[in-house]
Amino acid sequence: MSAKTFSRDDALGHIKKLRRMRQPLVLQVPLPPPRNPVARGLALRAMVAGAGKHIRSQGAQRRADKVALRQLTRGGAKDMD
Repeated sequence: MSAKTFSRDDALGHIKKLRRMRQPLVLQVPLPPPRNPVARGLALRAMVAGAGKHIRSQGAQRRADKVALRQLTRGGAKDMD
């Protein structure tokens, strides 16, 4: 899609068209190790499991990425430094 069409849709407020054109957000956020011993055990078990990571639906992955990005922008990453 051309840049002219994109800016025209933006100016006219055609939000749904813009949402369909937008590519999914890919975000890798390094998480600190869990402090809870139960959560630590579950994380270790998930790493050792041979089946691999569960495949999320596209909507669930998009929501998880948005929440992670929002936490980083609000200053949730202060503890990581």
